[in-house]
Amino acid sequence: MLRFLTSGESHGPCLTAVIDGMPAGLSLLPSDINRDLARRQIGYGRGKRMEIEQDEA
Repeated sequence: MLRFLTSGESHGPCLTAVIDGMPAGLSLLPSDINRDLARRQIGYGRGKRMEIEQDEA
């Protein structure tokens, strides 16, 4: 089971994320994360702010 913890400023310059339970040695590139972050912009309930934000790992 994975657990995600986040902290930082809402709509600020950065956000910190901790993924607890990730298997050791798993290769993970920023592009792997960015692909899923981009999906957020087309999701249900998106507002105008989501259209202009460009999240990236």
